[in-house]
Amino acid sequence: METRQSFSTSEVAKYCHVTADTIRKWAEAGRIRVFKTPGGHRRIRSEDLIEFLHENGIPLHPDLSSSGTRILVIESERSVVAVVRRFLERSQTPFEVEVAMDCFDAGYRMATFQPDVVLVDVETDGMDGVELCQRVKASSDHGAAHVIALGGADSAEAMTRAIEQGASAELMKPFTPDDLRRILAKVGIEVT
Repeated sequence: METRQSFSTSEVAKYCHVTADTIRKWAEAGRIRVFKTPGGHRRIRSEDLIEFLHENGIPLHPDLSSSGTRILVIESERSVVAVVRRFLERSQTPFEVEVAMDCFDAGYRMATFQPDVVLVDVETDGMDGVELCQRVKASSDHGAAHVIALGGADSAEAMTRAIEQGASAELMKPFTPDDLRRILAKVGIEVT
């Protein structure tokens, strides 16, 4: 499929889950970058739309996918999320990264983002990460996703149960970028 270079305000409204009038107001307020065609129609460049969606936490629709590996990080520790994001953003391999910090957000992002890889803290606040591993692997919609269980030294039992429930690998915290590279390679994702 050929990548679109720009979108109309009506098309962008659908991706942002708002009305076209809201997109026009955001454009006038400078919240989203637009250009005008010679006929006076507003258009939003693809890269500007994707940047806007990321900055505002709006899930990236599959139509806008860069064909990179989609990774969902389910983790309540912001420092862990920052390490993962920084590592993936600096790599040459294309990745799309979404983050869920709680149980509700995890379910929503699983449904809308359709990740290829799920990094899940087995002890995320308010959620049983082991049960989440089991649910992902049992799901007809998400069963092909690789689940990587995250946990600290005090999470050994939960990590073992996560593997028993279908997690493909485990990654102990704290971890280095090289540890993350190795664990992604273990599930078939080469990072360059």
